[in-house]
Amino acid sequence: MAAISRKELFLQEESIYFQKFVARNGEEYGLRFGNPNDANTISMIFKEIYGYKYINPLVYEPNYLKQELMNNDNYWLIGELIDNKEIAGVGLIEKKRYIAHSSKGMTRKKFQGKGVTTKIGAAGLLSITKMPQFKEILKIDTEVRGPEVRAQKLNQNAGAIDYGLIPAYINFGDKRRFKVNDNNPFPPKQEEAAFLYSLIFKNLWRIRKNEVHLLDDEDFLFFYNHVKNQCKRMKDDNVILERGNKDKGYEMYGVSKDYYNGLVSLYGSAQEKSIDNILKTYRKWRIILWKIPTTKNGVNSMALAIEKGFNVVGYDVGFNKMKDNLYDSVILAYYPIGARSQVFDVNYLDENKPLFNKVREIFFSRIN
Repeated sequence: MAAISRKELFLQEESIYFQKFVARNGEEYGLRFGNPNDANTISMIFKEIYGYKYINPLVYEPNYLKQELMNNDNYWLIGELIDNKEIAGVGLIEKKRYIAHSSKGMTRKKFQGKGVTTKIGAAGLLSITKMPQFKEILKIDTEVRGPEVRAQKLNQNAGAIDYGLIPAYINFGDKRRFKVNDNNPFPPKQEEAAFLYSLIFKNLWRIRKNEVHLLDDEDFLFFYNHVKNQCKRMKDDNVILERGNKDKGYEMYGVSKDYYNGLVSLYGSAQEKSIDNILKTYRKWRIILWKIPTTKNGVNSMALAIEKGFNVVGYDVGFNKMKDNLYDSVILAYYPIGARSQVFDVNYLDENKPLFNKVREIFFSRIN
């Protein structure tokens, strides 16, 4: 399969497909990269599928989408009916350093039930990740809405592993009039849990450290084993269980904010004074997610997180890069304004049932 650059794609008068497929009804479809001329149609598809409640209201602004379609780190997948060039569905893969993120996958209602979604999603994903543009990418992550069992199956068919389930992760609502101001997140509206999936490439295992330090706690070990059971490359891991000490260790962390989702993300190791300040500063936000590296120093932060009311919701392989090595991370969640039980209106594959049951157990027993 020859690689097609985005520049070449834009310069062609006719669409260039990097893959073609036939739907169940015999119609032929093609997959191509999106270009700025697709902005209005993509925005229309968001309106059709989500109304005006999509998590980021900027998708309803074609001028914004045009800029996103020109971003060299964004690869929009367009599936269209070859006969009349009608767009059937879209998806997006964003490159961020050594990790890519898959999102915004959807199929127009008139094309659903024809096998188009699977081709745009799983087959399209596997196709473009073989292109030279992705040779430095070590894995592709995605979040799947809890009720969407078909999307879970799609990721499973693509070879992705499920590595977490975050209650109340997604927050739908009409945000077009919401003004982003410092420390003013969009409030809870229509919340859903999300399953986390990761498609891991073989190059990741070459630089991943297989010495794993974990807090000696059953919840941490459950999530590690859940992922290990799906990854043969983890069979030779050296797992070291430690008690940890919240008052020890050095800190090195970063913080990012998603105003539209009311989500704060914390990465790395931190000390108690810093965590107390974070919990105070972001007390109006829906969720604080903390990804802690599975290092000896990280175990101290794991102990601190549990004491402060965080709970384990996932295990992320190869998330942290330190110098030339990759380290795994445990994922913990904290709900400053409280969590709501309805976020467990979840459908799941049989393979995801242990993960669902574990998170629900933690959620109801420990989160107030």
